[in-house]
Amino acid sequence: MLLLFYLLEDKQNVNKPFRTISKETGMSLGSVQMKYHELVEAGYIVDASRGKVIRKRSQLIERWTRGYADGLRQKYLIFRFRFLAPSVREQWRDIHLPRGICWGGEPVACLLTEYIRPEKWTIYVPDKADALISTGRMVPDKNGEIYVYKKFWLSEGVPPMVVYADLLAMNEDRCTETADRIRELL
Repeated sequence: MLLLFYLLEDKQNVNKPFRTISKETGMSLGSVQMKYHELVEAGYIVDASRGKVIRKRSQLIERWTRGYADGLRQKYLIFRFRFLAPSVREQWRDIHLPRGICWGGEPVACLLTEYIRPEKWTIYVPDKADALISTGRMVPDKNGEIYVYKKFWLSEGVPPMVVYADLLAMNEDRCTETADRIRELL
């Protein structure tokens, strides 16, 4: 699933050497080669005049989204937090997240579309969730409404494809409707 996300995130990634892909995804070289060749054999990666390209992108996005919701997302869950007080929850937009940490899911969908009001908050961190305590607005709570996941991509911020998948993983009508709006950005 990581390779598929990596290839879909940037159209140029499909033409990078396997060693570069391995390094940037954290996957073993053998796994990269095997999964890449599976995509070639299935007709998703084809040769074009300017190098290799991804075909049936929409199908692959849906495939990745299902895989993310069914397993990868839970694998990256680090811990849960809660807001210090209900008033902080209402002012979530004013929370300054430490460098490298970003909102995901419903909060980003709210910022992008103004169509949904977050009820569950998703945050992605590069390593550990400890830095969230430094905001002074969140505290660890195994039953909290803030779900903290390990960031698995290279770029700053959260890619729209992750926001789309986060929303679909909630399996709620309001999130699915908002995901349809985010899908247009992919």
